[in-house]
Amino acid sequence: NVVKKTTLGDYVKDNVPSLDCFLSKESDENIYNIPSLAALSSAFRLLERYEFKTIHGEWVEKVRPDLSPGISERIWEGIRMTEEKVDMCRLVKKEFHAALTAFLGDDSILAIPTVAGPPPKLQTDPSTLEIFRARAFSLLAIAGVCGFCQVSIPLGILPHMGLRKPMVAMIWVEKNIEKRCRMVICCDV
Repeated sequence: NVVKKTTLGDYVKDNVPSLDCFLSKESDENIYNIPSLAALSSAFRLLERYEFKTIHGEWVEKVRPDLSPGISERIWEGIRMTEEKVDMCRLVKKEFHAALTAFLGDDSILAIPTVAGPPPKLQTDPSTLEIFRARAFSLLAIAGVCGFCQVSIPLGILPHMGLRKPMVAMIWVEKNIEKRCRMVICCDV
């Protein structure tokens, strides 16, 4: 029952060398941005778009559906993606899986927040929403890329945040999700 405290972003950067080609060269002053997790998210999203292309690409090119600008842009990015980029995404996925497996071992849990800051307000400008989306995907991509189990657990209501409930995501290697959920929920959080 040892608690390991580490900076996940630094661990990922140090243990997933193929991620370098996805790291942004821009310096981002955003306090919620973790460059290695943003790069991981980018690789994961590209892989998802390629898989979408594999399944639906022919239909999209034939029908050319009328989609909203943001969705259309992401779909066409996937349709135009090259195999070279996909191979790099798959390598990132393989290295990240190995790194997180080594970090967690057989019976550990990684506990992380499910969002990297407060949720956006209604009528938020689209560029701010895109920043929020990118931050959220950088945390959501962790379980998605490695293929481990993830459960999000509400921690309660914060009075100054109204009805918003902070959540923590529990990520682990073990396949028996029901057993682990019962164990986590029975613990005094």
